[in-house]
Amino acid sequence: MKTRRIGMLFGLLAVFGLLAGLLSPAIALAATSADVTITGTPTYIAITGTDTWTINLGTNGDGKMDIATTYYSNPLGCNLSPSDPVVDGECKFTVTNASSNVPLTLTVNIANFTGGDAMANSNSGAGGVGTYGAYVYSTGMTYSSGKVVAKATGSAALTTNFTGATLKWGITISTQTDEWTSPTAETTTATITATEYIAP
Repeated sequence: MKTRRIGMLFGLLAVFGLLAGLLSPAIALAATSADVTITGTPTYIAITGTDTWTINLGTNGDGKMDIATTYYSNPLGCNLSPSDPVVDGECKFTVTNASSNVPLTLTVNIANFTGGDAMANSNSGAGGVGTYGAYVYSTGMTYSSGKVVAKATGSAALTTNFTGATLKWGITISTQTDEWTSPTAETTTATITATEYIAP
């Protein structure tokens, strides 16, 4: 009897061992966590384009500004208004979309002049007493109706949703209406800025 009980005990232990062996893999494979892979691609904006312009220097120009006169950064002639539409050859400057990964809005601001009888930006496109007016334009634009006032700050966009490799553009300056008080050259900077274009 004792032997039979011992045999039954060993039999039960064997069954429990077998069950434990069968259940343990299921317990080991049960997931207690889950991963989420997160990827973020940054907005990247990169443009290049550095140049210089001496007003009224080049074709038909002597490098000197007259009062109440409009000048164009037009390689075909500083006194020639761009066409409707503007073509590449009428644009002195080039902005290059270096490696931006989003559509761009391009905006040009032109600061007040410094040095000599420095003109301030009228922010209206027209010259006045002690002030100059400025417009900017680009290839493909209807110049007569599409040119953009270039203010000292806060200009409207020259172009939006730009995804091309390069854009040719130019500047129009209308000088002050009163006489100069100094022969010293004056200087300003036109800054073209790229921001991400957000569709309305």
